[in-house]
Amino acid sequence: MDHNRLEILKAKELRGNIIESLYNLYPQEVTINTLKQLLRYKGYTYETEVQKALYYLQGKGYISLAAEETEVEYWENEIVLTPLGINLAEGDVDDMGVNLNV
Repeated sequence: MDHNRLEILKAKELRGNIIESLYNLYPQEVTINTLKQLLRYKGYTYETEVQKALYYLQGKGYISLAAEETEVEYWENEIVLTPLGINLAEGDVDDMGVNLNV
């Protein structure tokens, strides 16, 4: 498998792990920093990869940030699943860019 395909698969898996983590914590909001710590236990240590995944999920409407980026430091911002994100976690919505292990 070539390097680019492997990176794409890792990105999809990371997005899925973020959705699953937030679904398990729902309806509680958590800081992005807390989410990052949870992901570290699953082997995700690169902040840039986490930021890219969150940007993707926010752009698709699956997650919501509590504050505008200018109001709080990025990693202290609170994050929660949206109703669409819950549908994704429960398998009611499919997204080729998110690999859920449910």
